[in-house]
Amino acid sequence: MIEITMFGSCRISNIRGSNNLNKLLNYTHSTKEILQFILFLKGNLEIPYPYSNLCFRTAICNNTYIHYSKEYTDLFNKTDVFILEICSLKKYIHDTYYLHHLSVDKTRGWYHKTDPTILNDSIVEEQTDEEIEKDILKIQKLLYPKKIIIVSHYNAKKNGRILQSRNKLICLLEIICKKYDIPFVNPTNVLNSYNQCDVLSDDMGHYTSKGMYLFSNYMNNYVNNYYKRFTLNVGN
Repeated sequence: MIEITMFGSCRISNIRGSNNLNKLLNYTHSTKEILQFILFLKGNLEIPYPYSNLCFRTAICNNTYIHYSKEYTDLFNKTDVFILEICSLKKYIHDTYYLHHLSVDKTRGWYHKTDPTILNDSIVEEQTDEEIEKDILKIQKLLYPKKIIIVSHYNAKKNGRILQSRNKLICLLEIICKKYDIPFVNPTNVLNSYNQCDVLSDDMGHYTSKGMYLFSNYMNNYVNNYYKRFTLNVGN
């Protein structure tokens, strides 16, 4: 069984071989969150109170705190393939920490638990193209020699029109991955034989059960074939 670490949301959680670090700790969305999470898992970054709640989705949902454990590093080190779902341009910042959006996004229901000072002083910024490219190269270097696969969001349409910021990020990721020969999966292409309403829920953020089944099956085959090719090339 291939050992996989996921950096991403519930949309990729059903891929076979996952060590479930994402479910145990955090769903990441931006490259900045992924970088922070990697450093935490490697034991190179302490995330103190109250950020030990605000930076981790699982901690926010369970109203608790997450602290470093060597168990996380052991799972991280056993990983054969890292799958990075990058689905947001936004970064939520307080002090030097990148917060999970649930803790400060006032369109969500969890922000009311966040300390008002942090809630009011946190900032939201949209990452530049250059910043995302540099982040991806940093991530690749931190994870070397293990292989990475980058997955984008589904390029949804609302009232027949694409979501501009989402489309921008998807196109950027495709360009970066092609430039640096990084495997890239666009779920829109994978599921293009189906209507959006069949594979994506009305909130345009989550897959339907059919979409999850189809995409997970595709990714299981993709990862297995990719890893086999990689190990054969190494052997030669």
